[in-house]
Amino acid sequence: MPVLLSSLIDAPAEDLAGALACDESRCCLRDWLALVPDPRSRLGRWHLLEFVLGLAVCAFTAAGHDSPEAVAQWAAGCMQETLAVLGGRRDPWTRRIRPPSVRTLARVFERIDAEAFNAALYGYLAALPASPPGALPAVTRHEREQRRAARAAASPRLPGLAEQAAADGKTVRGAVRPDGSQVHLLSLFGVTTGCVRAQREIAAKTNEIPELAPAVAHLDLIGTVVTVDALHTQAETARYLVEDKHARYLVIIKGNQPSLLAAVAEALAGPDAGFAGATWTEEGKGHGRRERRSIRTAPAAGIAWPHAAQVLRIRRDSGPTRGPWTHKEIAYGITSLPEDLAGPRHLATYARRHWAIENKRILSLTDTPENGRQEHPVT
Repeated sequence: MPVLLSSLIDAPAEDLAGALACDESRCCLRDWLALVPDPRSRLGRWHLLEFVLGLAVCAFTAAGHDSPEAVAQWAAGCMQETLAVLGGRRDPWTRRIRPPSVRTLARVFERIDAEAFNAALYGYLAALPASPPGALPAVTRHEREQRRAARAAASPRLPGLAEQAAADGKTVRGAVRPDGSQVHLLSLFGVTTGCVRAQREIAAKTNEIPELAPAVAHLDLIGTVVTVDALHTQAETARYLVEDKHARYLVIIKGNQPSLLAAVAEALAGPDAGFAGATWTEEGKGHGRRERRSIRTAPAAGIAWPHAAQVLRIRRDSGPTRGPWTHKEIAYGITSLPEDLAGPRHLATYARRHWAIENKRILSLTDTPENGRQEHPVT
């Protein structure tokens, strides 16, 4: 079974060779990293770019080192077998592999093509075969949210659910560009697989809306349910996902689309008795409170929106574990999924699973004033 990058978290530098040598995925990772253009001059170049990037990926993943100095320190503690597995070249005189220096790492991080590096990493992750959920690593076994996520992954899957991907943007804390603007990233997270499938840095003078299409242009999204927040509730985005990518969409509607919001709210207005066959309700407890989530759906007939099939209203009631409900929240949405492919329970599951992207760590290539372009973990 291939070793995922996240499975290296518990492997110290001196034992990493054994973790990588037990499978063949290391060759696949090196092959993908070899596709990244090398920005360095050929003169005086000793370390292969895939070796430098491979060390960085392992350091970021296994130990959270997020600066050239930290990566160099981590690499200096690696055994020769580990450096050989990652593609290091041996000195012809000493027959030892020398890890790259801080200057080499900083120069590579500063000049590397971020889009090509992201494409290589996500291409590697996409090529890995799916594996069943295993036991939690010892380092996260005590964390409540990790245990809850593991139980959810091991629970029987709702029949009829399609592959799902969630798009969302994040502003990276502590990362700024030379002009002082903050780095903002748009990511597409594979909810079903638990891996980030694509990521794109948003330029300072634009926003996420026009960047979603180029971010997913290289992905196979046929039959995938793409869920997005209200910012991406745009007619052109809905058309692109269905007509160009042959995907399905589920989008949340807020005040940035007032006419659509009013039409959907009107279609879903009325007493519960009028939606007896198109509702789903579930309750749960967590974070010291209890929650009740209800959804009602209706056909999207008469609503002017590309490829709309159903509209939905999600109501969330919350309160203390003992006592009355104290808070109510209502959200509206629209989807291209027809009723025969997604009933109320399916749509509620897609909407709730969309927020899994908020709870994952995303390795991102960003700018920092002191180290140039540098990987940062985004939580």
